[in-house]
Amino acid sequence: MPRVITSHRNAYNDRPFAGEGVSVYAQLGTGPVTYRNLRLVGARRRRRKPIRIKGTGGVHDLAAASVLKTSRRTSAADPAVSQNWALPGSWIPAAGTQDVVFDVRRYADDVENESDNFRPRVVTIDTTGAGNDQILGTATLLDQTPLAGGIVRLRLAYQPHRDGIQPTVFRATRTAGPTIPADATVTVDAGTRLAEIDTPALSDAAPYTYTIRAENAAGTVTKDLLTGVSVTADATGPPAPISGSSRAV
Repeated sequence: MPRVITSHRNAYNDRPFAGEGVSVYAQLGTGPVTYRNLRLVGARRRRRKPIRIKGTGGVHDLAAASVLKTSRRTSAADPAVSQNWALPGSWIPAAGTQDVVFDVRRYADDVENESDNFRPRVVTIDTTGAGNDQILGTATLLDQTPLAGGIVRLRLAYQPHRDGIQPTVFRATRTAGPTIPADATVTVDAGTRLAEIDTPALSDAAPYTYTIRAENAAGTVTKDLLTGVSVTADATGPPAPISGSSRAV
């Protein structure tokens, strides 16, 4: 139903920000958060014109489907108070995971901070709507060094993810090769960025193929970080250095 206002001056289309506090914005997906930062343009009462919204794209009918609506979910007068907001049931998938992007904006005296999408936070939720129950970090193999006795040292860089489960173990498992050595593991913490895994003694007659896997403490949640890693051992190890220098430190 069309609405009109009697004043000819421009007014904010929404005034939920009395006092001082914060507003929480949230929406599905990892794209930019949609904010409502538009003004209403007044109309003469006798003309009974529908109310209009003035935005960067021009002047639009308030009821038009093309006008982006706000994603503000809740507001609180005290910025120091944590805000509890339940995810809509339609956001929680029956299977798999979903990404939800959040942003928080300060307000005071009916005016809200206009730093759009300055520092949004993306949270991956599981099928219950809770924090993701998977390992989300990624890894890159930096190098492999043959050591004496057929041992190969695998060095990798791990990039943690702020959501999901943080691994506590990296495991190197042989998937192909002339022998069947035991898995090699290394214990890591939540802040680990670099890790080294030493394999058991391998035969240097042929290359091996390894998978490097991240695991939680119980081993019930895993993620293959690197697959098809070709490993070649050298029973003699690297050659001894034949020259060098030293200096006082």
